[in-house]
Amino acid sequence: MKIPKIIGIGITTMDIYCHQRRMYPGGNEYNIAYNAKLQGADAAFMGVFADDMAGRILEQTLADAGVDTSHSHHESGSSGYALVDLQDGDRVFLDWNKKGVTDLYPIAFTEEEIRYIKTFDVACISWGARVNRDRLKKLSEAGVTICYDFYDNFTDEDIRGISSDIEYGFFSCSHISEEEAREVLKKCTGSGCRIAVATRGHEATIAYDGENYYYQEICRVKPKDTMGAGDSFISAFLTNYLSVGTDGSSAGDKITASLKKAAEYAALVVAKDGSLGVGYDVDPDRLSEIINL
Repeated sequence: MKIPKIIGIGITTMDIYCHQRRMYPGGNEYNIAYNAKLQGADAAFMGVFADDMAGRILEQTLADAGVDTSHSHHESGSSGYALVDLQDGDRVFLDWNKKGVTDLYPIAFTEEEIRYIKTFDVACISWGARVNRDRLKKLSEAGVTICYDFYDNFTDEDIRGISSDIEYGFFSCSHISEEEAREVLKKCTGSGCRIAVATRGHEATIAYDGENYYYQEICRVKPKDTMGAGDSFISAFLTNYLSVGTDGSSAGDKITASLKKAAEYAALVVAKDGSLGVGYDVDPDRLSEIINL
């Protein structure tokens, strides 16, 4: 079994639960890197940290977990944050800032940064990572293996325009039918992606490798907080898929086993508070003390 190397490139966010007076570090690729490390991967995160208290906490949380942040940027400005409520365990975003340091100073990728990224088996990026198509193509053409999370607001143009530059594609498809989800996966792999996966909320996850569809039922647990569920699924799928490679497993067996591990791991994460189960006390009426508003 090899130790996979996974880097998340994207956003850092402080999720602030006003009703709990608690805040939880998160962000799509941030969560993937953190969870990959917990599962035994050699994990890193490349993002933009603000020079406020929230930024320092966000970076320290990764450092405490053993995630490498050495190639992240540090800028003057505001950390990303979201005001969150829970309704029967499901996250509800009340408000968020749209002028955080990741929005203002997106990473353009120097040659040195690309060389560093290429030392990893996969770079995880999402629709919200502030990495536009030109920069995504720049990474792909340099030989970076990319996993891309399309979220749930993808279009046909997104699928066809991005899939040729990625190896792994993930879609949130709880808002569409099973047949429509299968068509999304077919478009993604037909445009060049190797493996496409559709998570479907409470319904079975579907994966497609260009030849076969694979189904994985969710592990049914009562969720405490669904924040970060999709990110944890991606991290577990990749960590397990990339760990297997020298034991003679077929490609289909690897996908099936990795989907099962991902479902099991996501069920553990939704039983935690916040995206990671790591939280800090906060006074919602005094946010300016921790965030450069």
